[in-house]
Amino acid sequence: MKTKLFLIICGILLCVACAKKPLVVSTPPADPCPIPSGYQMGPAIEVAEKTLNTCPGKLDQVFMALINIGKHSPDKENAALIQEMLKGLIKENRVSETYAKVLYQKYFSPHFVTIPDLKVYNLAGEVIAIKRALKEELACKRVGLVECCNDKESYKHAEGQYVRAVGFIENLAYNDEYLKTQR
Repeated sequence: MKTKLFLIICGILLCVACAKKPLVVSTPPADPCPIPSGYQMGPAIEVAEKTLNTCPGKLDQVFMALINIGKHSPDKENAALIQEMLKGLIKENRVSETYAKVLYQKYFSPHFVTIPDLKVYNLAGEVIAIKRALKEELACKRVGLVECCNDKESYKHAEGQYVRAVGFIENLAYNDEYLKTQR
């Protein structure tokens, strides 16, 4: 009798030990500010607008994500879609108008916007930094105009602007140094 009772208790304990415990799966909360991804600009713009409406501080990340998405199917329409999105965000006071314009022009305009303040009294010492800033912006224009928009003509214009700006700055610095020796 004791053996039967012992076997029954062991069987019950074994069944309890082997019983499956309910699997608890917790899903992480949805990101309220997702960064656009994929290969199509239309849906990416929709995600970008929603993200920037709730998290306007992510403008730089969202902007770069849109450029990367545009690289999958380069077209001038990509710049227009990004520009319209920025205009809407500016109109709703979600992002700074000045910052959004500078960011857009840095990538999609053949004209340069990041020329640092020129201090004529120290121009010769600033030429290298100015040339570096212009070269960095030219690289951004290549990404925006050529890789995202396939607008090689505007990029050629930007290259011409770059050469003229660098030449102007170098001549200005050279002339300033020359005039200092003549005083």
